[in-house]
Amino acid sequence: MKQEKSTSIERRWKKVQEHLGFTDEEIAVFRSNPKNVRAMERAPLFATHNMLIEVIEARNCAAGYKVGDKFYVDSEGCLISDQSPPRICVAALWAFKPLVDRMWEAFFNNATEILHDTVRCPDVGVHRGGTGEVTMRIYAVSRKGDIQLETLPE
Repeated sequence: MKQEKSTSIERRWKKVQEHLGFTDEEIAVFRSNPKNVRAMERAPLFATHNMLIEVIEARNCAAGYKVGDKFYVDSEGCLISDQSPPRICVAALWAFKPLVDRMWEAFFNNATEILHDTVRCPDVGVHRGGTGEVTMRIYAVSRKGDIQLETLPE
């Protein structure tokens, strides 16, 4: 069993090296970091989950975001463009980047939930000198489509 797990982890390292285009020297440097080793050992969460950021409140958004709009981000932190709104606002991306970082940390610690899971767009709304206001919440989603946290708000 231990040999099987070791072989599986070695395959993960090889896949990472191929995916990122690391030379043998670069993968050796990457592997020398204990945090990367720990992440690789816990790779199943990174390999089986994506992140869903849902708009839970929206008003006067210049990008046109509405309640229920969803952004999908893979476990590498890349927006899945064909599963996200067609118009991407850099302020919205900037706002939910810390949520992605927190979810990575949760995945690293073998969890799919974070304490502070909600952010607002930096636009302050028309009454404070801006135009719109958007609030977003993150969820871990298995790649099979199951939401891993509480049920999405109605």
